[in-house]
Amino acid sequence: MDNPSSVRYGQIEKILSKLGFIKIYTKGSHVKFKHSQLRRDIVVPVHNNECKDFYKNEVAKVVRKIV
Repeated sequence: MDNPSSVRYGQIEKILSKLGFIKIYTKGSHVKFKHSQLRRDIVVPVHNNECKDFYKNEVAKVVRKIV
């Protein structure tokens, strides 16, 4: 996660699941991840198995807080 723009959505999903996040499907192209240590859920819009760099950076910030 040092360079989030090079990470694909599938890799983000694997990282989050290994850290204890639970994947919750939502309507449409958005995927929600829940973790017991966080107050808010992480919502990632996914299109063609890819998400924007902004969301990758947000996920990286959350991962740094958890680890």
